[in-house]
Amino acid sequence: MKNKWRKMAAVAAWGMMSLGMNAQMPNTGCIGDLDDNALVDLDDLMLLLMYYGSECEAISGPDGFDGNLAISEIMYNPSAEQGNDSDYEFLELHNLDSVPVDISGWVLSNAVAFTFPDGVVVPPHGFVAVVRNIDVLGPQVPDTALCFQWNSGQSLNNTGETIELWRPDGSLSDEVPYEDNDGWISQPDGGGPSLEWIDVGLDNTLPDAWTFSSGLGGTPGSPNSMWGINDPE
Repeated sequence: MKNKWRKMAAVAAWGMMSLGMNAQMPNTGCIGDLDDNALVDLDDLMLLLMYYGSECEAISGPDGFDGNLAISEIMYNPSAEQGNDSDYEFLELHNLDSVPVDISGWVLSNAVAFTFPDGVVVPPHGFVAVVRNIDVLGPQVPDTALCFQWNSGQSLNNTGETIELWRPDGSLSDEVPYEDNDGWISQPDGGGPSLEWIDVGLDNTLPDAWTFSSGLGGTPGSPNSMWGINDPE
């Protein structure tokens, strides 16, 4: 029995590394089947309990992994009720991957110019808020998110423009051509809410993939308030 558990523990260690990379077990194709017997059963649960409470090292992506961050929220025209544009404008980026992504040297361009400094790592499915005034918005960003201020003197266009996010190798991670008309909702244009991506399964270049936040000022650095209202096919 002892040898059985040792063998299963070794399988579990390999399996959990695979799970950390968002992979499936090779033969059964069933996530959770750590002993590869085509059944998620009590043995699999016992294997997981053996590792309960263990500290996990951050898992880096495979060789050639570039990372995928998307523009998930835009506050381009805060309302007078909230304050000046120069204080409350922000962009939010969301890590779409289940592994940390090093965004050192990544660049926001076209709308605003900002280059992320060295050593910036976004947690799996984590958020980054890039704000116009970090003194004002920084305290509103949760500790679980990263927060940076874009270059001073720049602002987002109130009628629309294209926001681009580039990797250091020159490849494009994401772009959003937002507007205040042509199918884009009008509430974020000075009405108080931010422009929120509805669901990560939707094409965020399209106006139908966006809605307005449920509250004044949006949710910089937090999951969007309107996530879950759409169930993409």
